Amino acid sequence: MTKSKRKAVAVIIVGMMVMAWTFSVEAAQPAEKSKMTSPYEMEIKPLTTAECGQCHFSIFQNIKQEGARHQIDCIRCHTQYHVYNPRKQNYDQIMPECISCHVSTNGGPFHGKNESLTPCLVCHSDPHKPLSIPMSEIEASCALCHTKEGNEIKNYPSKHTSDVSCADCHAEKHGYIPECSACHDSHSPKAELTTADCMVCHPVHKPTSISYDVEKTSSTVCAGCHGVAHDLLQKKETGHTYVKCSKCHPSHKEIPPCSRCHGEPHTKTMLMDTTKCGDCHGIAHDLSK
Repeated sequence: MTKSKRKAVAVIIVGMMVMAWTFSVEAAQPAEKSKMTSPYEMEIKPLTTAECGQCHFSIFQNIKQEGARHQIDCIRCHTQYHVYNPRKQNYDQIMPECISCHVSTNGGPFHGKNESLTPCLVCHSDPHKPLSIPMSEIEASCALCHTKEGNEIKNYPSKHTSDVSCADCHAEKHGYIPECSACHDSHSPKAELTTADCMVCHPVHKPTSISYDVEKTSSTVCAGCHGVAHDLLQKKETGHTYVKCSKCHPSHKEIPPCSRCHGEPHTKTMLMDTTKCGDCHGIAHDLSK
C-alpha cells in the first residue's frame, strides 16, 4: 500500500471515530436532559397569591377592591386547593372554617353562639369581600347584633317601626347612616336642622321619645311642631313672650303648675287648684292680663 493510500485510510478511520463519539454524546443528552427536568425531582413551592389570581381573576379582583382585612395570602385560608371532587361533592370539607380565624374572647364563634348568627355567610355572603353585606336580604337578622336599636324600635313604636325597614335607611352598605333630610324636611321654617340637631330631640330608633337640652334648645325649633302656641306668644306681647319654651316645658309634654314660677300671689284657697288660673288670666300662650 502506497503512502498516499495509507494516509487516506487513516483519515477515513479518524472520521468514523469522530462520528461515533458525536452520536454517543447526542444519544446520551436526551436521557440526561430528561432526568434534569423531571418535575418530580424538582423542589415545588406552594402557589403565591399572584399565581392564584391568574386563574381566579374575578376573586382576586374582589379581594383587591373590597377584601378589607381578608387581603392576605390565599394559602392562609385555603390550605387545600384543587382537591374538589364533583362526584363526592366535598365542597364543604375543603373550604376553610371562619372560626379558624374569627373567634370571640372566650374562644367561641365571633358573634356569639346564637344559631341565627353562626352561619357567617348569611350576612357576609362573599368572604372575598366580607364587608359587602346584602342589607335587603338580612332584615330579620339585624336585631341579633344590634340589640339596643332593635329593642328601641320595638318598644317605642313610630313610623320608623311601621313604615320603614332597617334596609330602607341603611341601604347603601352595612354601617351607612343616612342624613335625616334624605326623608324629612326641617319641621321648623325658621331653623335649618342637620342630622345632629334632629337627634338632640329625636333619638333615631325611638323618635317619639323626645328629649332636649333645656338651655340650648331654641323656641324656633319647638315652633316647628307647636306653631299655634308660638304664634299666640308672638301675637300679643306679655311676660311669657320672651321666656324660652324649654324653660316652662323642661321635658316634652310637661305642663307645669303656674306656681312653679309665680309663687303664691293669691290665697291658699285659690291656689289649691292652679288649673283654674286660666279662668282669669287666659291660657299661658295668650294671657288676658
